[in-house]
Amino acid sequence: MKKFFIVALAAAALTACAQQPKYVISGQVEEAEVMYLIQGGNVIDSAVVKEGHFVFKGAYTEPMIAYVADNQNLRAAEAGSEVLLEAGEMTFAKNDLEQYVVTGTPANDANTQLSELLATLVAEYNEATTERRMEIRAAYDAAMSEAYEANKSNLLGVKLLRQEAYSMSGSELQAAVAAIAPELQEMEVVKQFAEMAAKKLSTDVGQPYLDFEQPDANGNPVSLKSIIEQEGNKYVLVDFWASWCSPCMAEVPALKAAYDAYHKKGFEIFGVSLDNKKEAWEGAIKNKKLNWPHVSDLKGWQNTAADLYGVRSIPSNYLVDCATGTIVATNLRGEEVKAKVAELLK
Repeated sequence: MKKFFIVALAAAALTACAQQPKYVISGQVEEAEVMYLIQGGNVIDSAVVKEGHFVFKGAYTEPMIAYVADNQNLRAAEAGSEVLLEAGEMTFAKNDLEQYVVTGTPANDANTQLSELLATLVAEYNEATTERRMEIRAAYDAAMSEAYEANKSNLLGVKLLRQEAYSMSGSELQAAVAAIAPELQEMEVVKQFAEMAAKKLSTDVGQPYLDFEQPDANGNPVSLKSIIEQEGNKYVLVDFWASWCSPCMAEVPALKAAYDAYHKKGFEIFGVSLDNKKEAWEGAIKNKKLNWPHVSDLKGWQNTAADLYGVRSIPSNYLVDCATGTIVATNLRGEEVKAKVAELLK
């Protein structure tokens, strides 16, 4: 009986291995002795190059976004390409642009097609007139959107969603996660999207604001509730930013314009910095003349208020109606801040 049990276990293990998705990556490469399959900075496999040819064969527990390269340090690699590791036979080779790409499966074919199109647009952009550059930007954004819509259920869709998730609302991100194929739902990055969506849902337009308290530059605790309930305030923009964030600094003129125009009419800004150096934080407030209340726990991306609001990119902001405590707008950019406040205070 014992021997039968051991044999049964071995057979079950072989069956499990046989059921795991299998991949084959074969390729031609010049002047390389070893090729590496890398994911998240870790070497998954290596293959000796013989007469310019190499092959990776294996099985995995879940699809993943990885790299094939001739150096474990991707920055030092001379021959390398991203690979959307999924079941099937894939080929690593140079394309017409003399770039290494991976083809052979639906997600990789679509990824390569998109990458080649974007590379062409970028090359044209560098030589284009100002007017043409505006058209190229629009074409670039359209190509990304079209690729996502066509591949949102596969591994390329997961890759593209990783770039767009931070700017989506909770409901948008939740719908995007639901559209991903069931076999990809267990990927760690997809689970992170789901968690992010849950947090974002609680701070979508129409939801009540979430209170928090952090110290100001003098170390005094200031709560969001105290700002919202402050006499005279009608709308408060909770602005997540940092002194080291170039896009945040680019938003300063628009924020100041809105503040100067509507502060006396009931518009307030509550700045929450993701800095971790007090000197840099205070310096930016002083030098940029950001004359509104500011707080920070100086924990950088581990800022507790940012975590509460599901903030994963900055600048991010939430406009709160003080009378109802409801979030009425999110992620306003540039002139949108002034326009939205003007609409609400009219």
